[in-house]
Amino acid sequence: MMGLRDHVVAKLLIGAWVVLALGLIGSPLVVSAEDSGAKAKASLQKAHDQLELAIDQAEKALGPHRKGSGWVRTYMQRALNVLGGTTSPDYFDKHEAPFFEKVGNPGDGHGALMYLEEAREALKEANASVAVQEAIDHALTHLSNAVNHARESVHGTGVQQTHGHADQVAAFLVATHGKGDTDSPVTGTLAYAMKQMGLTMSK
Repeated sequence: MMGLRDHVVAKLLIGAWVVLALGLIGSPLVVSAEDSGAKAKASLQKAHDQLELAIDQAEKALGPHRKGSGWVRTYMQRALNVLGGTTSPDYFDKHEAPFFEKVGNPGDGHGALMYLEEAREALKEANASVAVQEAIDHALTHLSNAVNHARESVHGTGVQQTHGHADQVAAFLVATHGKGDTDSPVTGTLAYAMKQMGLTMSK
């Protein structure tokens, strides 16, 4: 028969195994949440950087030096390339009509839209606050609208369409950028999310 000492030793061993098992089960979850948080921050920062490039293209398209529809279409296509990346069906970087010069791609090829979608998934995995996730949802809505209007601007049949949709692109890009000095995820969008995640914006 097992003595008292043996019972005590057996219980201690069982307890140790339980603690070890819980540690093995729990630690990957903690690491996963931390990894997701880091991934979310990286994706938010890259989305911000690409967004600023797209805003720059929109500003050039709509500046006082605007020379005509070919000029606007070229910069709108560049904005599309930055927003959608090289895998987007809208991607085009050559010098063909109706573009007045080689379009190229000022972005990194991944696309602001893709970075923002990746940030949203990572924020969910990291259990980010509801407000932060809401801010990114609003940012994605605005950015998707910017892409749609940029497409319409590039393929517009006249000056009014080309220029009118370009104006909308600029407005939706600014809305995507959002305000960093607000407590509202609706108006703060990307800037709000970055601030809540401890990141800073250059604009």
